[in-house]
Amino acid sequence: MPPQRLFVLIAGNFFVATSFLSVGGLLSDISASLQVPIEQAGLLIAAFGIAAAVCAPTLATLGSRIDRRKLLTGSMAVCAIANLLAALSQSYEHLLLARVLAAVTSAVYTPQVAATLSMLMPEKERAPTLAKLMVGWSVGAVLGNPLSVLIASVSSWRMSFAFIGISSAVIAFFIWRSLPANVMVPPLNWHRWFQVLRSPALRYLTAATMLSNVGSVVMMSYIAPIVGSVQGISGAALALLLFVAGVGSLLGNLLSVRMVRIYGATVVAYRCNISSAVMLLLWPLFSLWVATIYVAQFLWSLGSSGFPAVQQARLVAVAPMLAAATIALNSSVTYLGIAVGASIGATAWTLVPPRFMSWVGFVFVLGALTCSVLGERAAQKEAGASA
Repeated sequence: MPPQRLFVLIAGNFFVATSFLSVGGLLSDISASLQVPIEQAGLLIAAFGIAAAVCAPTLATLGSRIDRRKLLTGSMAVCAIANLLAALSQSYEHLLLARVLAAVTSAVYTPQVAATLSMLMPEKERAPTLAKLMVGWSVGAVLGNPLSVLIASVSSWRMSFAFIGISSAVIAFFIWRSLPANVMVPPLNWHRWFQVLRSPALRYLTAATMLSNVGSVVMMSYIAPIVGSVQGISGAALALLLFVAGVGSLLGNLLSVRMVRIYGATVVAYRCNISSAVMLLLWPLFSLWVATIYVAQFLWSLGSSGFPAVQQARLVAVAPMLAAATIALNSSVTYLGIAVGASIGATAWTLVPPRFMSWVGFVFVLGALTCSVLGERAAQKEAGASA
C-alpha cells in the first residue's frame, strides 16, 4: 500500500479519536458554561457511546455494498458537520444531539477503514498494518486531545469543536483523493452476523473489548474533575497531563506494532490488560503527589494502549472473511463499553472518593483479561476443529 494513502487513513483515525476524546478534557468547561452538573455533562460521553454502539453493526450491514471511498469520505464529512454544530450549540440538549451525530463517524470510519485494509493487505501484513492504523488514535490522544483543552483554556470549548470540524473537512477531501474507486468488502447479511455470534471465540474476544473499555472509561471520562479534586490540576496543567498520557499511548502503540511481529497479537493483548490493571490498582498511591500523577498516566497509557489494535488483529485471524462484521461488532462493543463506563463513572463520582475511582475500573479490566484468555482457548479449539 502506498505510504501516503496509509498516512491519510491514519489521519482520519486521528480526528475521529480527537472528536471522541475531546469531551473528557473539556468536561469541566462544558459543565460550567452550560450550567449542568459534572455527572450530567459526563453523560455526553455515554450518549456518544450508545449511539456509536447501535450504529456500528447497523451501518456496517447497510454500508457493506457502498464503495469504500464514498463511505469513508462521507463519514469524515459527518464528523466535520457534527463538530461544527457542537461549536454552535446553545444548550446542553443541542450539544447532546451534536455528539450523537458525531458518534456516527466513529461507528463507521474506524471499523470500516480497518476492514478495508484487511482486504487489501496480505495475511502476514494485516496485524502490523492494523496496529499502525490505530496509531492515529494514539496521536489523537497525544496532540488532538491536549490541543483541544489548550484551545479551550485560551478561548473556549466551542473553538475546540470548531477546530476539529474544520480539520475533519480537510481530511475528508484527502481521503476522497487518496482512495481508489470501487473498493468493496464482502456484503454483510444476517447470516454472516449469525456466524459471528455463534463463535465462542468471537464472543469472548468482543466481551474482552467491552470490559476493557468500561474499566478505562470509568477513570478517563472523569480524569479532569478527578485530578482537579485530588491535586488541583486544571487548564494548561491538565493539557500537559493529557499530552503526557498521549505520548505514552503513542509509544505503546508503536511498541505494540513491533511486539506483534515478535510475540503475536494474543501475548500483546494479555500484557496490555495486565499493565492496565496494575496501574488502576496503584493509581491512588500515585495520586498522593502531583508529579507522580503524570508518571501514572504515562505508564498506564504506555502499557494499555496497544489493546484495541491487537484485538482487531485477533478477530480478523479467527475469521478473515467476516472481518467487516467482527471489526464493526468490536467497534460497537467498544462504544457500548464507553457508554457503560461513563454511566458507571457518573454513579461512582457521587459515591466513591475521586482518589479511588480507579479501583472501580480495575474490576472490569480483570474481567477483560479473563475473557481474553477464554477467547484464545476457544479460538484454538475452533481452529483444531476446522483443520
